[in-house]
Amino acid sequence: MKTQAPLLPGEKALPSAPNVLLDDGTNCIPQHYLSYHHTIGSVGDIVANITYEPNYLLFVDEDNGGIFIQVGIIGLDNYVSPQSQDNQKIVYGRRWRVEPQLPSSEIIQTAFLALMKAREHEIRELIKFKQDDKMTSPFSCHHDLPLMAMSRSTDTQDESTAIDEDAIKNTIAKLEYDGGYFTFTRRIELNSSQQLVSLTFQPGITTKLPELLCQPEINLIVEEATENALLFSLMDCLLHLSNRHVEENFKFKSFARFSRQNSIAKISALSAKTRHKGLTESNADFALSYQQSNYQTDETRVPRLFDSNLGKKLSSQLQKFKIGGGILPNKSS
Repeated sequence: MKTQAPLLPGEKALPSAPNVLLDDGTNCIPQHYLSYHHTIGSVGDIVANITYEPNYLLFVDEDNGGIFIQVGIIGLDNYVSPQSQDNQKIVYGRRWRVEPQLPSSEIIQTAFLALMKAREHEIRELIKFKQDDKMTSPFSCHHDLPLMAMSRSTDTQDESTAIDEDAIKNTIAKLEYDGGYFTFTRRIELNSSQQLVSLTFQPGITTKLPELLCQPEINLIVEEATENALLFSLMDCLLHLSNRHVEENFKFKSFARFSRQNSIAKISALSAKTRHKGLTESNADFALSYQQSNYQTDETRVPRLFDSNLGKKLSSQLQKFKIGGGILPNKSS
């Protein structure tokens, strides 16, 4: 007996939507043939099936702007010495908006991105650089960007002298990361500008990031032989490790959708079975209603164009293109 894949809360099949028989014998209606009418309750039901690290909490709430997903993080304050903190605190990330007509898969992806970016925010705060006998957080997201843009005191520096092995060791010695530190392992010149720099991370008693505890060596491709390039390459690598941790441990109903253990070939085969145009070509009436449904959804996403500095800038940009498809922004009266 064939099994019909159930719809999630907030989902409704379009009239005469096609069913697709999967290889495991399950019948399903592909998500692009559904309409979505999400509420705070249906979004909450979907998010309740998501698991990640227990100190990363996913909240669903709504305000005057609509439904949103928000990450809460439980941990020590990154700007206070761990030894001086008796208790953990909870902090909250930005609000990620969820439109009622958003497909359920995109709600799950929104939660995934919210967690990934919340974790990135933490990672950027955890790398400390000693400057003038003070520990700083140069990669933090809390710097005053308008001030930096105005002063232009950070966009150029004299780095004409190529860093050698001793200079790399000196730079690495200025760093602290999540209560631990790095040691130099090796350097290999790849070509006239690129070099491979290998580091080992030595965790401290307060190190908490799990990806650091099983990563014996960190390999950096440094694009230029400068201290700046070395530090940016290290930051890139640490963010990559963080993102990989989220990819492998973010699960919906125990399925790690973004894990690299998933077969690309099998995902491609599923896509070919559920997304090919032949599913709608045999039913002209459904093809028309499907097209109308997509257009109505697109209409809900069209922004307004105001008579403002930004509005004038956008109008100027739009005029440079010959746009014959999609829906142009609405001009605000």
